[in-house]
Amino acid sequence: MNTAEHPGTVLPPTVLPTRHGDLSLPCFLPDATRATVRAIDSTDLRTIGIDGVVVNTFHLMRTPGTRLVKLAGGIHRFMGWDGPVISDSGGFQVYSLIRQNPSAGVIRPHEVIFKEPTTGEKVVLSPDRCIQAQLQLGSDVLFCLDDCTDAGDLDSEQALSVERTIRWAARCKETFDNLVIPRAARRSAPLPYQEKETPVRPLLFAVVQGGGSASLRAECARALAQIGFDGFGYGGWPLTPEGALRTDMLAAVAEALPPGTPLHALGIGRPDHVVRAHALGYTIFDCTLPTRDARHGRLYRYRPGFPANRPRPDDDFFDTHYILDQKHANDFGPIDEGCDCPTCSRYSRAYLRHLFKVEDASAWRLATLHNLRFYSRLLNALRMPLVA
Repeated sequence: MNTAEHPGTVLPPTVLPTRHGDLSLPCFLPDATRATVRAIDSTDLRTIGIDGVVVNTFHLMRTPGTRLVKLAGGIHRFMGWDGPVISDSGGFQVYSLIRQNPSAGVIRPHEVIFKEPTTGEKVVLSPDRCIQAQLQLGSDVLFCLDDCTDAGDLDSEQALSVERTIRWAARCKETFDNLVIPRAARRSAPLPYQEKETPVRPLLFAVVQGGGSASLRAECARALAQIGFDGFGYGGWPLTPEGALRTDMLAAVAEALPPGTPLHALGIGRPDHVVRAHALGYTIFDCTLPTRDARHGRLYRYRPGFPANRPRPDDDFFDTHYILDQKHANDFGPIDEGCDCPTCSRYSRAYLRHLFKVEDASAWRLATLHNLRFYSRLLNALRMPLVA
């Protein structure tokens, strides 16, 4: 349900205050998985209107190590970025590396142990270690460690995942409170996103699991809400085998959580999926899709008339171009006539195609700048009032 269309309901927050500035909501955060958004730098991100990024705790623990990042002055100084940084816990890597390849490690009741494929070195990720590592990074928003499953797993496996996710989240919260919040304020401090002033501490989000079971999703969401967090993320694979967005599961989670809570649609990034999830109450998005597509020459463009109005879930508002198609060889116009990104402002499709053909490194940068500017324009449009 889009609460903006139903007077009397509690609207999602429009701003998420953090120690490194406000995130205007809804927002799209590109994945800077290993402390970099591939092909571009922090100055580029500001130029195209990106306000924050998402890094991955698990990958940064492996290299260069969170202690080294702390020694450098924290993730912001390390990567030269002065805006908000959200750190994902690495829970999805549990799914992708271990559940799909048991030889990569083992999931235990209180921790996950990864085995480096080349060196055999063990990497231990527990709720305590997960929080400690993210605090070493100096992230503005931390995520609890969760146990991710596939939506097609058996109900018994989903139930076990939910139990473990809730238990791990409670332990993460306890560790976070002990390390961050003064003892006298632990039980009385208001949630930072409800404060007008800038928070003096990082925020802590929990992840809702439950696979393809609406009842387990709701159970997990309600249990996490009782523990108390600054926001929540939708965890697990969000698409059906056919590639459709699991709107029923997204709705079940949103409806089970307290109204007005910041909701992060983890890994949801296709433009039409972002619009659909936003209509359900989600306001924070991240995904590797636009940057990965850019490096493969797949570029987004708005259809005529957009984004003059706020896109609706059923709008056909964009299309894509594969820049290496022959039809672009003699096309001296920009990728998108209405785009103000550095690429469209200066270069033609023909030139960008040429850069891809000769495999020049600038091709990735220019394509990435355009795709991410498409997303920042999309999120700006979603902040517009609905037009009847």
